[in-house]
Amino acid sequence: MLLVDDSGFMRMAIRKMIEHDPGIHIIAEATSGEEAVRLASQFRPNVITMDIEMPGQCGLKATQEIMENCPTAIIMLSSLTTASSKCTMEGLSYGAVDYISKVSSFVDLDIVSIEAELLKKIHYWAIQWPAARLKTVSKTYNYNKSVSINNVLLFKTVPDLLVIGASTGGPKIIPELFKQVKQVEYPIIIALHMPPLYTESFATHLTEISGHKAIEGYDGMELNKGEVVIAPGGLDSFVKKNKKGKYELSVKKAETYTIHPSVDELFISVAGVAKNAAGIILSGMGVDGVKGAEKFREKNFPIIAQNEESCLVYGMPKAVTEAGFATELLGVSEMSDRISNWSQM
Repeated sequence: MLLVDDSGFMRMAIRKMIEHDPGIHIIAEATSGEEAVRLASQFRPNVITMDIEMPGQCGLKATQEIMENCPTAIIMLSSLTTASSKCTMEGLSYGAVDYISKVSSFVDLDIVSIEAELLKKIHYWAIQWPAARLKTVSKTYNYNKSVSINNVLLFKTVPDLLVIGASTGGPKIIPELFKQVKQVEYPIIIALHMPPLYTESFATHLTEISGHKAIEGYDGMELNKGEVVIAPGGLDSFVKKNKKGKYELSVKKAETYTIHPSVDELFISVAGVAKNAAGIILSGMGVDGVKGAEKFREKNFPIIAQNEESCLVYGMPKAVTEAGFATELLGVSEMSDRISNWSQM
């Protein structure tokens, strides 16, 4: 891993914590954002712990450059990062995957607490990030790098549901997407790869940015038109019909998946109950969404994949496209228009 902090005391404290775990190795240390960008490109670590406030280039700008040039699992570690802070939302929008706050742990010297949290998160992302990066589409799919999108499916009626899947880059793209969307006449559910605690804050952030009513989902929640539901982080969301015949959210963890909420699980459940659903696959590492997109195509539901030019990480949309399941490749503005137009039918 790469340790980034301009404070010699903080680097020493973090180093001592990590030395307690023989399974983690610090390959380099950086004291500025510029140095972090250079060392990330040179050493290609699995994980980076990133301070935010540093002289010269700040940690947020360094995160943005690293994710553009050599995407890496970046854990923000700063007194500015809490689950609801603007700084955390901005870091996630640039592609950071997690955060640890120094407020309670370092200032109050709650060393035991932060050490356990830090080591757990480093191990988690050291496993998840390379696994997502190296996964390929199953050989059972028609894997073709020169896929031609010429089978656009157009709705003749308002869809029952719109489901969206995203990972790295999603926290930035989703607000941009919905800022341009007019009033919608159907429920929208978003599975965004996020740990617990983030999704409630992200829903609030999305509401403030876009003007749409965005809320964190919960078990037993009835899905209503015009609402944007964010699947809760760390768990998986499924759609079913309740006794009144309305769509309802079921929330639990599916142990068959390692990253939650699973895009595949959400899409598969919707394909099983919806009459007229649509799906969108946004920026993200890995292949989550391919199995779900396959189920959508079996039902002749449209699947829009974000185009490469507008993605932070062209992984999930690429996998869905090259498997032959995407019906359109669109940029952010075009996707916003499509979502708006579906409500005008």
